[in-house]
Amino acid sequence: MMKSKEEKNNSNFFSDTIEIDHRVYSRNMLDRWHWAKKQRLRDEYRILVRNQMRLNDIRQIEQKCELRINCYVKRLMDYDNVVGGLKGFIDSLTLENFIHDDSPKWLDIQEIKQIKAAEFKIIVERIIYL
Repeated sequence: MMKSKEEKNNSNFFSDTIEIDHRVYSRNMLDRWHWAKKQRLRDEYRILVRNQMRLNDIRQIEQKCELRINCYVKRLMDYDNVVGGLKGFIDSLTLENFIHDDSPKWLDIQEIKQIKAAEFKIIVERIIYL
């Protein structure tokens, strides 16, 4: 039996997921911070990403990938604030080589979702097509 084009594409990929217990701050809030405080936040994200990669045996990559990001927040934000708030987090993914680069040539962010929850969390699924 022949597979459809979609089934063929779906069978030639693998995915990794990391879960970070940290808050996503709104872009409006981050804009008021000093640059050094923003850098400390990015470094916190970086340590958490590195830890998850080691614990889950996730390898570094040098190829194009897709991301799906779920942000668990106490209060929902407008889309621009969420995307702007994820800038430092996505930079940390790049610095730890969870993604090769955050330019459109190397990264396709498929979905950014906010889920209202009591505890802050960021869950990232990386999909790499072979």
